[in-house]
Amino acid sequence: MTTAVWLVLYGAALAWLAPPVLRRLTRGGISPSMGVAAWLATVAAVLVAWLVAVVLAVNATSYSIVDGSVVTLCLELFGFSDHTPLAGRLGSIALIGGGLLTSTVVALRLGRSMIKLRTRTHEHAEAARMVGRPTDHPHVVVVEADLPAAYCVIGRPHAIVVTSAAVRSLNRAQLKAVLAHEDAHLAGHHHHILMVLRALASTLPRLPLFARAHQAVAELLEMCADDKAARRVGTLPLLTGLLALAGHRPPVAEGMAAAATAVFARAERLVTPTRRQVRWRHRALLVTAIATMLAAPAFIQVLCHH
Repeated sequence: MTTAVWLVLYGAALAWLAPPVLRRLTRGGISPSMGVAAWLATVAAVLVAWLVAVVLAVNATSYSIVDGSVVTLCLELFGFSDHTPLAGRLGSIALIGGGLLTSTVVALRLGRSMIKLRTRTHEHAEAARMVGRPTDHPHVVVVEADLPAAYCVIGRPHAIVVTSAAVRSLNRAQLKAVLAHEDAHLAGHHHHILMVLRALASTLPRLPLFARAHQAVAELLEMCADDKAARRVGTLPLLTGLLALAGHRPPVAEGMAAAATAVFARAERLVTPTRRQVRWRHRALLVTAIATMLAAPAFIQVLCHH
């Protein structure tokens, strides 16, 4: 039971204290893919820690109900040297019910949010294909609009939407770079990552980690797509293409627009690339942080059974 308590406290500490640290480590986009991994590992660590805590608590209280024993909490790790009995049989039943009810409510709300987001993107992709003009590119459709914009949404099939104003304002190289950026989003399944994070943020909005992870990861995924597009078509066409489209958001929040998120920070990053030694040091720092965070539950388990 002590392990469950420590896992709850560990998850809470990560949920409240990790966001400013992660933001500081990943804000510059030195290693955007590693930055995404750090945010996702932290989110996963919190969720897994709390889930395992619920399982351990339910298991311990279930045994107490069956054999009539009393659930105890070892307080040595909290500075005491005694075992304190927790709730009796009725309290154990209440603890099990409360844990399972809370977990079920959170899971249902999360599932409903993800289904809603997925439905909206699929409907938008279908509508774009109906009203847009198909092109030689397998996913690209051109939609008549006065504002220059390019974005992608997932569906069956996916759609990369380019407005007619964007086609007129971009030259051939710039348009190719913007499309390469959107292709990178689809190939990397970036929408699915953001969909989960957005659903978590709407389900548990009071937890700082989930509230901030969506925006931070969205910026890093844009940088990941920038890097892939730049390697494919060159930095200059991508940079000028992004600046030409800067500021125009997609009509749905779930769409990923090439030039709607942290454009000027990304432009500065493309103009002044980070030295290789700095990138490797930054990656090593992030790997160390991720490894330490993921190893903490095992350390808690050892302490609780010493």
